[in-house]
Amino acid sequence: MISPRFKASRGVTLLEVLATMAVMLVGIAAVMTLVTQISASNRRTLTATQAQLIAERTLENISGMGCSATPPCANLIPLDGQRTSLWQTAGGELKTAAPAGDVARQYEVAVDVDSPVLVGSIEDGAAGFPPVNRDLGGAAGTSGNIANVRVSVSWVEPGRTGRQVVVLQTRMAP
Repeated sequence: MISPRFKASRGVTLLEVLATMAVMLVGIAAVMTLVTQISASNRRTLTATQAQLIAERTLENISGMGCSATPPCANLIPLDGQRTSLWQTAGGELKTAAPAGDVARQYEVAVDVDSPVLVGSIEDGAAGFPPVNRDLGGAAGTSGNIANVRVSVSWVEPGRTGRQVVVLQTRMAP
């Protein structure tokens, strides 16, 4: 006679199979949620990176213009308050007009120039730190030779409230 300890197992019960399937289903659902969240995060990161590149390009173009000597940075005055729109297609091309029928993200580029030469440009008298209206290098009589140039790029992100913004700025002097 065979001892009950050595009896062969008859297999897996239906209850054990159902429990295993439930655990696997929860695991697969968690992985699917994670993949969806990662994909959305990657899209947001790509959009913010593109906005930063647009801001950087705009700021480099302005820096390339230089700052006129007399009156200081007067050539930047027409840029103050300038707003333009750009559209980026799915292929990565930047357009200045909305593409017909293409899926494209719209970016708004705003330029702000703060300079003592440009009356009213220093909002609420906030000249920054160190202030743009200070004397340069300790040389008396050189105040007003610095301009603060700020480029803001904003866009609407689906699923988020308000506009998302990237801001880059630099200071320029003749």
